[in-house]
Amino acid sequence: MKVCLNSLGVTLATIGVFLVWYFIGQLNFADRDTFLKGNGKLIVPTVTTEMIKKLRIEMLLSKLGLALIVIGGILQIASNYID
Repeated sequence: MKVCLNSLGVTLATIGVFLVWYFIGQLNFADRDTFLKGNGKLIVPTVTTEMIKKLRIEMLLSKLGLALIVIGGILQIASNYID
């Protein structure tokens, strides 16, 4: 039981880290090609309802990732106290 709980915690935390990394990394309005050439350029596109919906989904999945990290950490700590 102890090993299963710890493994579950590690798995959830890993999934959570991936979700946070992937979706927070997408929140960038910089033109990457221009930025990589050393010219900083910020492009603020015209906001559409589809963009708002996509951003809300990405933020929700990022928050889910944070929750999975916390739950995974708690499970890992709890597994230390199981005999």
